[in-house]
Amino acid sequence: MKKTSFALPFVLAFVSAGVAGAQSGNEARGERLFNQQCKSCHTVDKDGASPVGPNLHGVIGRKAGTAQGFSFSDAMKGSGIVWDEKTLAEYLKDPKGRVPGTKMVFVGLKQEAQQADLIAFLAKATR
Repeated sequence: MKKTSFALPFVLAFVSAGVAGAQSGNEARGERLFNQQCKSCHTVDKDGASPVGPNLHGVIGRKAGTAQGFSFSDAMKGSGIVWDEKTLAEYLKDPKGRVPGTKMVFVGLKQEAQQADLIAFLAKATR
């Protein structure tokens, strides 16, 4: 007689939860990463300055190249990007590869966990 394992659904649920957890970022690590890698050029406060790069307040859901108070490259203005978690991750991984001609000199975050952490921070800090 063939036995059916009742543990299989629990194992699958556990594995799925682990995968979902790996894809979501940690806001605290993202804030540290922002402070180390991004803060010298970007601010996140509402009506904050655009010192070297654009202010990121309200970035999620915004069309690229449209933040007030910053002079964007033609490449960024013409990119057609609307920032969401996916487009931010692609851009953060390789800014010049995602938007050739961008003025951003940052080389990118190659590790997906760092991208997810930074995006988790931005999602909260820029609302």
